[in-house]
Amino acid sequence: MTLHRSLVSSRWSAVGAVLLGVVTATLGCGDGATSASGGSAGNGGSGASSSGGGGAGTGGNGTGGTGVAGSGTGGMGTGGGATGGSATGGMGTGGSGTGGNTGGGGAGGGGTGGSAAGLADVGTLVILGDSISDGGGQSPFYYNLLKADLQAKYGAIDYHHQAQSGSKTDALVPQISGLPGTLTGPVAVVITSGGNDMKAAILQILGGVDDNKRAEMKANVKAALDLLLAPNQFGPGVDVHVFEGNIYDSSDGSGKYAQFGCKAPLNLFPAQPTDTYFLNWNTVIADEVAAHGQTLADMHGYFYGHGFQSNPDWYVDDCIHPSQTGHDKLRRLFYQEITGEALP
Repeated sequence: MTLHRSLVSSRWSAVGAVLLGVVTATLGCGDGATSASGGSAGNGGSGASSSGGGGAGTGGNGTGGTGVAGSGTGGMGTGGGATGGSATGGMGTGGSGTGGNTGGGGAGGGGTGGSAAGLADVGTLVILGDSISDGGGQSPFYYNLLKADLQAKYGAIDYHHQAQSGSKTDALVPQISGLPGTLTGPVAVVITSGGNDMKAAILQILGGVDDNKRAEMKANVKAALDLLLAPNQFGPGVDVHVFEGNIYDSSDGSGKYAQFGCKAPLNLFPAQPTDTYFLNWNTVIADEVAAHGQTLADMHGYFYGHGFQSNPDWYVDDCIHPSQTGHDKLRRLFYQEITGEALP
């Protein structure tokens, strides 16, 4: 998805109309999730200090610092990818990603917030977002697997699936509003959203004029997190913990969508690096998640290196949705973020 401004007028005027016609078909997570992953392998960085916990972990080459004593949120790098590992360590392999988990308690010290060590209990699992969380790709889907995994660890839990295929971040507030007013706590909320926002902004991204679109996504994510974390949103004293995924990139930063048989509009892209574009959009998500003291699930970094150029890869043939392997990996990513433990 990388294109310089100088190329837009000469190279993209002929396909602009085509892109507008197919812009609702791909590159997101609604009917398809835009892939994501951290920038170039190799350059790690120091995580920013935790919004609610102790010292910050230092990311290095994507292997990530440990989250002892409350890991901090990984800083966003400038050399082609974000830096920082996950709070539990080991996430974001390949030297990129958009940072680790925010640690400690939430706003006002009330216990609502990210948890570097994992949750001691889960009473309700809520799934929000787009088609990654609503039938996209190959079953078994990660959210059903995750529900079974969490029940095996915590016992019986309530479950609410509100994700909608094709949705953008502006659908998150309506999805949240559709939840019951009272939920059994603690509540773990898993979100995959943002890829369809990128899809709808393809032309602006290619022209380097997507600032307003990213600002719209930022406002949508903020509104969703504000609502989820409002005091007593799901009953008096019910803690809410949000685990929000970012946007992955099935090209692993290469932009070689056409060469590997991806469908329109991906196959219209010239083979140019995509890391900067995904970094710009994923920084928006990471910043809002960190500002609310919640946990970023770095799908971009986790999937990086497992795109359509890999064998096997973690995507189905549309270069958008997770394969059976991809859903298994997502289930493991979110399980580790929620529990602080790795599945066997």
